[in-house]
Amino acid sequence: MQKTEIAIIGRVAKGTALCDGQTQKTRELQDALQKAFPLAHIRCVDTYKYSRHVLPILWQTLCAFAACPHIFVLLSRNGRTFFFPLITALNKIFKRQLYHDVIGGALPTEAAERPALQKQLRRFCVNWVETPEMKAQLEALGVDNAEVLPNFKQLEIAAPDAVRMWADHAGPFVFATFSRVLREKGIGEAAAAVAAANRIRGKKCAVLRIYGPIEDAYRTEFDALLREYADCVTYEGCIPSKESGRVLGDCFMLLFPTTYRGEGMPGTLIDAYAVGLPVIASDWHFNASFVEDGVTGWIYPADKPECLSERVLYAVEHPGEVDGMRMACLERARCYLPEAAMKTVAAKMREQNPKVGS
Repeated sequence: MQKTEIAIIGRVAKGTALCDGQTQKTRELQDALQKAFPLAHIRCVDTYKYSRHVLPILWQTLCAFAACPHIFVLLSRNGRTFFFPLITALNKIFKRQLYHDVIGGALPTEAAERPALQKQLRRFCVNWVETPEMKAQLEALGVDNAEVLPNFKQLEIAAPDAVRMWADHAGPFVFATFSRVLREKGIGEAAAAVAAANRIRGKKCAVLRIYGPIEDAYRTEFDALLREYADCVTYEGCIPSKESGRVLGDCFMLLFPTTYRGEGMPGTLIDAYAVGLPVIASDWHFNASFVEDGVTGWIYPADKPECLSERVLYAVEHPGEVDGMRMACLERARCYLPEAAMKTVAAKMREQNPKVGS
């Protein structure tokens, strides 16, 4: 097999406990590429806190272009603003194969606001987006090199007989959020919904466990929320994605009441499906494409948080119906394993260079 030189420009945050979606996606791609191309030398330009280390980052980026014919780029909005002019300028000199693996779902809106970004996107071999809707939105802007590559994670999918069933459980039922902890992820709405179910039932029938990194700007508000709902809401810390099964497998349902503007294909849904955990999610952005209402969970209108409370209450009153969705969740999880995504990635790389992996 030919030795392939590959570079990744993105936030790996090596040596840290970061577990946000951007970092996890970059790490997953790095691991999947190494597995798909075991003889490859994979160089990483880690963009974590790049503004504090500008000169080393610039040097590493230059070295990556000098050495690697295949370069993968995974950046958020601020990263695109900083790196894209540099990357596209360097590629005029080195003429490398550039692959843009898009973080989140905000790119089409950002591109509509910035014509210069549209021009930069056209200079990649491909812009891999997480949903068909994003592809269509970029094509409407004249960015005709967008293709769909669903988010993926290397997770162990639970065996059907290992999935916890709750139909005979007396309560309380354990709900969870597994995302960054900030207002736009709907943490407050999730807490209020669980508390409302307890109030209506006149007993502690539901509790909420919150997992994920707390945004600094939200910490004071979050601390107040924990005090307000101390009887039914707890913060359980930041859990690495690869350990998600250990905590989510003991839960009843995942709550995902997000209104975060950058939402794409949320990795937390993959974590949930891998352990047979149905999801109650807002219809924000593309959520309805990933949570099939009545099959892998329930969708409710994002502008009607009272509907979340209604769904939580319905779930605790109908646990058998929730259990009936668990096998569909496991089946859906198989769609988001790295093997399928790597077939798409490898095919694109060979399209640019037929000798890749040969």
